[in-house]
Amino acid sequence: MSVPGADRFYFGTVLLERNRWAKGERTPTIAVSSWGRRIAEAGFDGLELWQNHALLASAAEQEALRLSPAPVALFNSYASCENGAQAGRERAAERALFFGAGGMKFNFGADPARHDEYAANARAWRARLPPAFRFLCECHPGTTLEKPAAAAATFARLGRGDYEVILHAFRGDDAEVRGWFEAHGDRITHIHADISRLERLPADAVRRRADLLRALGFRGTLTVEFTEGVGAPDENPETLFRRAVRDLGVLRQALGAA
Repeated sequence: MSVPGADRFYFGTVLLERNRWAKGERTPTIAVSSWGRRIAEAGFDGLELWQNHALLASAAEQEALRLSPAPVALFNSYASCENGAQAGRERAAERALFFGAGGMKFNFGADPARHDEYAANARAWRARLPPAFRFLCECHPGTTLEKPAAAAATFARLGRGDYEVILHAFRGDDAEVRGWFEAHGDRITHIHADISRLERLPADAVRRRADLLRALGFRGTLTVEFTEGVGAPDENPETLFRRAVRDLGVLRQALGAA
């Protein structure tokens, strides 16, 4: 699968958001547009914009994000694939296109009994978007696509070329990563990266995992999604930003994209 902008590195705005896992509406505490210039100057190629940084923002903030020096590359949607949630899916699609994003992340739900429902709604959602638009499934633990084989079977039914897969490539062991590539191959086009765990291992742990990804054929895009200190009682956006910039350098060097 050809990936537009392969080897581009994005900044996940969810990283800076203290309310990312809050109960309720998860109201944003930051205006991402105020960080755009620093993110671009730090070397990131664009943003993976957390949905609430857009959907719960003022019209002025949304316009500032649309014109940000760090462009919105991917829209990180949490719209449900359940029946009755079509309005949320429509709004996510509309906002992704408004920002000029080249793709959108989505998730299936958690109930195995509703898997076919999720698939049908994902198909309709995909049809709402341009053919070249990247429709990226985060086959996440806690969803019906958390196992590589189940995800592969579902995409085979839905249409292989219309769906891409996000891999949390710096978690788990080598066998787990290989299993995802055996099931999906070049459909894995994007990585959500949190290297903080690997950084606690021997110094070459990130490099070894990056070498494995290249050997398995990965030539896609990557988002620095989380970093050291996320979720800590004393977390603050400035410290997290500086650590994300550090991680960007490590990842670029490890993946040979410096």
